[in-house]
Amino acid sequence: MNMKKTTLAMALLAGLAMGVSGQASASVYAGSSLDISNLTIGFVNASSGALITNLNPQFTFNVEDSATLNSNTQAFAAGCSSLVGNCGTSPGPVLTVNAANAPGSTVVRANSNYSLMGQYTGTFANSNVEITTAQLVNGIPSHARQVAEAEVLGKGQAQASANIQSNTTWTFTFDITETANMALSFIANPEMKADVSLVPPYTAGIAQTNITTNFTLNRLSGGAGASPFVSWSPNGVNGDAICVNVLGCAEVDSESLNETLGVGPLSSTLTHSLGTPGSAFSLNIAGLKAGRYALTLAGTTSVNVTQVPEPGTLLLIGGALAALGVGGARRRAGAMAA
Repeated sequence: MNMKKTTLAMALLAGLAMGVSGQASASVYAGSSLDISNLTIGFVNASSGALITNLNPQFTFNVEDSATLNSNTQAFAAGCSSLVGNCGTSPGPVLTVNAANAPGSTVVRANSNYSLMGQYTGTFANSNVEITTAQLVNGIPSHARQVAEAEVLGKGQAQASANIQSNTTWTFTFDITETANMALSFIANPEMKADVSLVPPYTAGIAQTNITTNFTLNRLSGGAGASPFVSWSPNGVNGDAICVNVLGCAEVDSESLNETLGVGPLSSTLTHSLGTPGSAFSLNIAGLKAGRYALTLAGTTSVNVTQVPEPGTLLLIGGALAALGVGGARRRAGAMAA
């Protein structure tokens, strides 16, 4: 009888092992990337239309990236400013950090690689970010790139999670001595995918990917009357920028740069702007009163993935191992009695 139990337990373990070995196709994946290029900002006299150049600008740039896999994290951060004079110039990037690759990842992102690696690549978490050019530094249109990506493949893991984030922030302050109009324009290319593809014994997975982009203009000091304030988070809908104490705003939102995609716990997939070219965006503000202003542009890409096995599978494995242990103990006791 004990031999039958042992044989059954070994057969159960063999069957479970075969199932685990076939889990390479079980994937929970999330990726998001954002490329903003040809970003220009200009000011003109509201009455004459003449270009305003005596803005006395100052600026600060910050970037950071991080990646976590099963509680193991790698992260980098850097900053530069006009005050310190430590921003890079051509041909190198204005500001960058090393790619963050979570310890234990089976796939490594190289520095300055901002492409999505794609699904069924491995179990990994990585991100990277840089400000490639800046109008105030290089005298050419600004360009920023960032990416966050993670995947958990089955391969018998009980649970895995990844949390990634990359941030880009650049703020510059400037003086306006006359009523002015501001024009901001750029090309943006967001790409996002969240996917849960399950095979037994994995029966639940969660994948989430996010992109946020925001532009904020506010007067810090000087000037008369109430302070102007503008906040714009492009979401693919024209006419919803928040504009206070200015003559007017007009924006072009070609697509959303503020998206959250979430799928799970069952197999499913969602994408946003994946594999498509960039789109044109613009914001025009009329009637900025004299004063000292701050313009902040901030972007974030982040992902989170989790895969969990079927609880019954763990119980079956435990029962099979217990049966093998009991059978072995009884055989050893019988041999000693003999």
